[in-house]
Amino acid sequence: MRLFRTSLLCLLLLSSGILFAEETQAPSENPSPSPEVSVEDQTLASVKKLIGFIRYKKNDKALALIHVGKFSEKLLVGHKVSAADRKDFEEAIGEYIVNKAFPIALKYFDKIDITYEKPTVNATNARIGSSILYKGSDQIKFAWILSEVEGAWYISDFETEGKLATEINRIKNIDPSIKKNGIKGTIDLVRKAAKN
Repeated sequence: MRLFRTSLLCLLLLSSGILFAEETQAPSENPSPSPEVSVEDQTLASVKKLIGFIRYKKNDKALALIHVGKFSEKLLVGHKVSAADRKDFEEAIGEYIVNKAFPIALKYFDKIDITYEKPTVNATNARIGSSILYKGSDQIKFAWILSEVEGAWYISDFETEGKLATEINRIKNIDPSIKKNGIKGTIDLVRKAAKN
């Protein structure tokens, strides 16, 4: 079963991803910004840092900018999952993001300038429309979805062609897998996909 192969970074975010742990981030990774920095600038700074870390293969720092917990929560909507299984699922998703999504993102973002729209912020959520000119002629449009957690902004989803990566992956991959294999079997499949 080929998990999470739907579009440009269904990943990051996944994206998946990129991707999301309910853990508190270390202050040095994504510190609370000073009050004079606008919310729009804070959200854009998080995305730009993520891209920079991916470009320089600083995967741990890049993953720290993704809220894997929120991403995983969206993937598990409608499923009753124990706290232990939820934690294992989040860890598997984190592994997948680092091993599969980041290398895909690197192909798209390495040495290519990203155009950003003005962020739209609604309370603790934000969306930043973006585009790249891939291979000189293919314009790819997508959006970063961010969530504010404890005063810092984290990437919590990714949108392409008007659809969220979490929704696409939940419907096409996670829901059918949980139905067929259970949550533990699904976790094993995500981990296996992360290693292949």
